[in-house]
Amino acid sequence: MSHFTGYGAYQLFLALRTHFSSNRYDFFRMHGKLRATKESYLKRNDKWFFDKIAKEYTAEELRDFYLANLLQDRIYITELLDDAAKSAYTNYQRQRQGLSYHYSNELGRLFDKGLRDPFIVHNDTYPTIVLLFLRRTISLETMVILDDQLGFTKKFDKHYADDVLWPKISKQISKYRPFLKYDRAKMNDILRGIMNEQREATETIPTEEQTY
Repeated sequence: MSHFTGYGAYQLFLALRTHFSSNRYDFFRMHGKLRATKESYLKRNDKWFFDKIAKEYTAEELRDFYLANLLQDRIYITELLDDAAKSAYTNYQRQRQGLSYHYSNELGRLFDKGLRDPFIVHNDTYPTIVLLFLRRTISLETMVILDDQLGFTKKFDKHYADDVLWPKISKQISKYRPFLKYDRAKMNDILRGIMNEQREATETIPTEEQTY
């Protein structure tokens, strides 16, 4: 299992943070490279932290540790020193390890009121899927996967172009997408199954004319 050096851990953190904050920088296109000299690193008072964390996590684990915290808007190095940073990483691991399970459960909650309701845009509020995401009922992973399947962000981008909050959410979905690897066929089957269940439930709802 490979580990970064302290300097490498520092570079990785800067590259990932810049990926999520900048509209121009792309972590994958730039291969995680960023202008950060070793000389400047050695002058930092917090270099001990990167030396320590580089030994504590493998290269892959460290990337996920950073991701878990950056996705929670924990963008400062000092925020990575507390127990909350480790909790964020643990929760991130659980979410990724049980991805299909969580996706299925979250879709069940999302489509509770029908298949079309979650994506209806409003002038005075956000669509149901966005509101559930803000309440953390729907995860970022589900937002990414479902957008891959249905492409709802394009519609929202146009309708909420002048909104303060939605462009930030859309950017997070877009920036996180290349990090999320999943079984597309399996997720498509889950979505198809839940949609079929919803259609069957709708068809069996009795009308006012029906008597029992």
